[in-house]
Amino acid sequence: MTIDQQVPLTTAAGSAADRFDAYYGQLFGWSVRWRDDGPFLALENGLCAVTLPKRNAGPVLDRLAAVGCQGPALTLSTSDGTSVALLADNDGVVRSRTALPGDVTLLDCGAVLPLPFGPPSPGGAIEWLCPPDPRQRWLPTLSAVLASIHTRPASPVSRNRFTAR
Repeated sequence: MTIDQQVPLTTAAGSAADRFDAYYGQLFGWSVRWRDDGPFLALENGLCAVTLPKRNAGPVLDRLAAVGCQGPALTLSTSDGTSVALLADNDGVVRSRTALPGDVTLLDCGAVLPLPFGPPSPGGAIEWLCPPDPRQRWLPTLSAVLASIHTRPASPVSRNRFTAR
């Protein structure tokens, strides 16, 4: 079950919703939905996310930063442990989920991600690892994010006994 399927959808009105809509919606062009009095980022209009275990995220974030493609990233506590969600611009290409490493998930159109809400707390369930920057509103492309995720090496290939020496 994905993160967006674990919490039922509700509507919200009030100043907190207005502030989130103004910040994420008007500044970044992102849609915010409310569930159980908390904000969720709606992955739509080309916005997608790639999730992977936090223990594997450091090198990926480093590779993205090295080529100038680092974008917003969230840490999320899930039943499988802590994950990182890297936001990306789906660059119009449909990706095969079977081509991804087993611990990597692509969330796209129709999915939602929880957003941090309330005062930050150390070790909180949801927090920005790399917050969105109003001065740099573009997102890395999905292709760039996926290219930064190296698949695990395959098992060594046995040498053919007929190989020339």
